Amino acid sequence: MITLKDALELVLKEVKLMPIERIDLFSCYGRILAEDIISDIDIPGFDRAAMDGYAINSISTLSASPQNPVILKVIEEIPAGKKPNKKILINECSMIMTGSLMPEGSDSVVMLEEVETLSNSEGKFIKIKREIKKGENVSYKGEDIKKGELILSSGIKLEPNHIGILGSLGYKNVIVRKRPKVGILITGNEIISPGKKLTFGKIYDANSYSLYSLIIKYGGIPVYLGISKDDYTSLETKIKQGLKNDILLISGGVSEGNYDLVIDVLKKLKVKQIFWKVAVKPGKPVFFGKKGKTLIFGLPGYPVSAFLNFQNLVRPCILKMLGQEKIEKKKIKAILTQTIENKGDRLSFIRVKLKEENGKIFADVFPKQKSGILKSIVFCDGVVNLPVGSEIRQGEEVEVELLF
Repeated sequence: MITLKDALELVLKEVKLMPIERIDLFSCYGRILAEDIISDIDIPGFDRAAMDGYAINSISTLSASPQNPVILKVIEEIPAGKKPNKKILINECSMIMTGSLMPEGSDSVVMLEEVETLSNSEGKFIKIKREIKKGENVSYKGEDIKKGELILSSGIKLEPNHIGILGSLGYKNVIVRKRPKVGILITGNEIISPGKKLTFGKIYDANSYSLYSLIIKYGGIPVYLGISKDDYTSLETKIKQGLKNDILLISGGVSEGNYDLVIDVLKKLKVKQIFWKVAVKPGKPVFFGKKGKTLIFGLPGYPVSAFLNFQNLVRPCILKMLGQEKIEKKKIKAILTQTIENKGDRLSFIRVKLKEENGKIFADVFPKQKSGILKSIVFCDGVVNLPVGSEIRQGEEVEVELLF
C-alpha cells in the first residue's frame, strides 16, 4: 500500500494537458480558459453619462441654491449611441441618456429628478437649485478597464460574470481546453440497471450515475460503457473499448477475491500498473495505471469508496488535464462535537455533517461510517481526514474537506 499523498503525486505526474480549441462565447460556460485575456480597448471607450439627466459645465452652477437657482438653456438631446453635435457653453446644457457620449464643454451630469423644466418662446430650459460638482454622474474613459490590462488568466473556470466581460471586450470566440473523455465501466454479476426488476441477491447500479455526474461536474465528457459480468471475455471486451478514452474508470473487481478479475485483464492488455492499493479507509483497493495516452483508475465497487476515491484522485487528475488553476478541495474549520480516533493502519475518512450555532460551525460525526453506507455522503457535508494513531477530542477544531 502507498499513502494517499504519494498516490496523488503519482497520478498528477502522469497527467498531460488536454489540447486547446476555439469555441463560441455562447458555449463556453463552465469551460477552462486556455489563454490570458488582455484588453485591447478601454472600457468605457469614451467619457459617458452615468445617469439620465442633463450634461452641463459645472461652472454654470457655482453659488446655485434653492433661493438662488440657475437657469440653463437646453440646446440638444443626446440619446445613447449618438454623437453630440453641439458644444456646451456656460449656462447651456444638453439632455443626455445613461451611457451617452459626453458633449464637448461638459464635465458633469445633473439627474433628471433634480431639475425643474421650463419652456417659453425662446426654447426649453432647466432650473438647478444646488452646485453640481465637476465629474458628478460621469463615467470616465477607461475607468472600468484600461487597454493592455490583464482581465482573465488562463486556467480559470469560466462563469457567467467572466463570459459577460469577454463579450464586453469584443470576444466572439475564446480558446479553452478540450474536455477529456472519461469511460465508465461497472463490473459485477450482482449489478443490474435501474428500471429492471430487482430479484433476490441483486443490487441496483449506483456508481454509473454518481461517476457520470461527477465527471460532468469537473469538466469531463462521460462515456458510459455499461455493466460487465465477472468473466474475462466480457471484461476484456469492455476494457478495450474504454481504453479509447483519455481516462477509464472501472468500478468493482479490483480487490483480491475469486471474482475480482480486473487486475488480471489489465495485465493481459499490457496496462502499466503504477500503484494498486492505497492506505485509506474506506477505499483501499484502488488501482492506477496507464496504457498509451489513457489513464486507468480501478475503483472499489462500494459507492462510498468509489465516490471518495474519485474526489481524491480522479477529480484532481481531470482538473490538471484541463489546466485548471486550483485543484485543491474546499476546506472549512469546524468544532468537533464528538471524539474520534484512528486505531487502524490507514488514513480514515470520517464523514461529518456541518451545522451553525451562535455564529460557530460545528461538525457532527455521521453515526455509520462503513463504506457501504451511501447515506454517509448524501446527508453529510464533508470529510475529516484522520491520520493513523491520531485522536481528536470533542470540542477541538478540525479541518473539514467539503464534498463539493
